[in-house]
Amino acid sequence: MVRGNRVYPLTVRVTDWQVGPHPQVPERGSAVHVSFRSTATGDLPEVVVEVALCAVDAANVVLLCSTVVARQEDRRIEDGDRWIGPAELPRSLSETARVVLLPDQLRPGLNAGDPKDGDGYVPPGLPSPGDRLRTA
Repeated sequence: MVRGNRVYPLTVRVTDWQVGPHPQVPERGSAVHVSFRSTATGDLPEVVVEVALCAVDAANVVLLCSTVVARQEDRRIEDGDRWIGPAELPRSLSETARVVLLPDQLRPGLNAGDPKDGDGYVPPGLPSPGDRLRTA
């Protein structure tokens, strides 16, 4: 994971995903259930790291994004899961070809954007449906 020019000692990877109805609101259509694993190889400089988790189609166009949060704790490896959707979208989440995690840290931190405190970091925005992700 990265935050500006700083690389975090953290890896988050998708271990599995599937498209289907959300168990709490099956009548609302397709959702994507994602399993992931966070692995910290050192102490995180922030208490909370937040990254984007996006369902994309075969052309790398975003269908919908959410976030995954990793917390600085004693555990070095943590498994989790997250639902993306269901949502009212121009295209169905059943078109999901893959699920990607974006490496940029989204949480701004305590002094984000305040250069006098030595932190001019401005986090990226969460991609919106229809945005095309560059994968190269």
